[in-house]
Amino acid sequence: MHQPRPFHVFRAERGGTTAGYHIGDGAALPTPSELYPRTSPNPSSKSSSNLTVANFAPLANADGVVASLGMTAPGALTEVDRFCLPRASAQFENWGDSGIVVTSPLTETSTDLDDSADKRLVSMGGGGGAQRWVGGCVDTSERKGDQKIERRLAQNREAARKSRIRKKAYVQQLESSRSKLAQLEQELQRARQQGIFVGSGGSSDHGCSTGGALAFDLQYARWLDGYQYHVNDLRVGVHANISDDELRILVEAVMLHYDHLFRLKSIATKSDVFHVMSGMWMSPAERFFMWLGGFRSSELLKVLASQLEPLTDQQLMGICNLQQSSLQAEDALSQGMEALQQALAETLAFAAAVVPSTGSGDNVTNYMSQMAIAMAKLSTLENFLRQGDLLRQQTLQQMHRILTTRQAARALLVISDYFSRLRALSSLWLARPRA
Repeated sequence: MHQPRPFHVFRAERGGTTAGYHIGDGAALPTPSELYPRTSPNPSSKSSSNLTVANFAPLANADGVVASLGMTAPGALTEVDRFCLPRASAQFENWGDSGIVVTSPLTETSTDLDDSADKRLVSMGGGGGAQRWVGGCVDTSERKGDQKIERRLAQNREAARKSRIRKKAYVQQLESSRSKLAQLEQELQRARQQGIFVGSGGSSDHGCSTGGALAFDLQYARWLDGYQYHVNDLRVGVHANISDDELRILVEAVMLHYDHLFRLKSIATKSDVFHVMSGMWMSPAERFFMWLGGFRSSELLKVLASQLEPLTDQQLMGICNLQQSSLQAEDALSQGMEALQQALAETLAFAAAVVPSTGSGDNVTNYMSQMAIAMAKLSTLENFLRQGDLLRQQTLQQMHRILTTRQAARALLVISDYFSRLRALSSLWLARPRA
C-alpha cells in the first residue's frame, strides 16, 4: 500500500512574524484523494497561465495556529506568499513569483512529456545563449563534414577522369598495335616472297637458328606493346601536371623497360648473333640507321639537345660531354668491327688457298685450322654487339642523371616519337604503289 509522503507546510508573513507547522506537531493530514480531487480527465500543466486548485481544509496544530495548504493564482497572493517543501527535496519553488506548476510525489504524472534532456539544458542555461552555442557547434561540424565529402568527391572525380584517359590511351595503343602487327605480318610475307627472310633460302643449314630468331621477334613484339603502354602513361602524366614523385615513378618504369630489352637482345645474341646484327626484327627505316644492332647514342643525343631547351649551362655541358664520349666509344667499336672484318677476310682467303683438292692429310689439317681461327674471331662479334648495347644503356642512364625529372620524361617522349616516325615511314614505304 503506497503511503503518501508528508509535507512540511509553513506560513510566511511579510511583517516578519512567522507561524509554522513543526515536525513534532501533530496534524490530521487529508488523504491524497481529498487533497487533489480530479476535475478533468485530461489535465494540462502548461496550457493556462492561471492555476486552479481545489481549496483545502485548514490544518490545526497543537498551538492552535492555523496553517493553510493550497495554491492560488499568481495574482491572488497579495499579503501572504506560500511555500511548499517536500521532505526529500532540496528545491524551493516560489509559487507566487512563478507561473509554472511544481509537481510533487503526490501529484499525478502529466501526460505531456516535454521535459527532455535538451530542453532542460537550454532552460537551466538561460535559454538563448546555450541554444545558440549548441547550434553553432552543430553547424560547424556539419560544415566540416560537408567540406570533407566535397574534397573526397572531387578527388574521386579527378581519379576517374585520369582513369578514363589512361583507358582511352590504352585502347588506342591496342588498336595501333593490332595494325602494326598486321603490317609486320605483311612485311614478313613480302620478305619471304622476295627471298630476304632468314631461313627461306635453299640451304637447310640456315634454318637451324630460326627458332631462336623467331622467339626473339615475338618477344620484341610484346616488348614494343609494353613500351607503348608505359609511354602512354608517361605522356598522360606529363600533360596532367602530376607531382614530381609520381612522374619519377613513370620515368623509372620506362627506363626499366629499356633494360628489359637489352637483356632480351643479350639472350638472342647468344642464339643467333647474325639475326640481331641484321636487324630483321626492326622496321626497314630503323635498319637504315642501325649501328651494331641498335641506334647510335650520339645521334640520339643530337635530337634530344634540340628538343629539351631551355637547359642550364651545367646541363648543356653534361650533354656535350656525354655526346663526345659516345662518339669516341662508337668510333672505337666501329674500328674494332672493321678490324674484325679484315681479319676474317684474310683468314678465309688463306683458307681458300689450302682447300683440300687432293684430299691429302696435311691440306685438310691446315684447312680445318684456318676455319677454327675464323670461328674464334667470329665469336668476338657477340662482344661487339654487347658493347654497343651497353653503350646505349649507359647513355640513357647518364641522360637521366643530368636532366630533371620532367626533362627526363620529355626526353623519353622525344625518343619514342622519333622511333615511331621511323616505323611510320617504313609502313608508308612498304605500302607505296609500285609501277
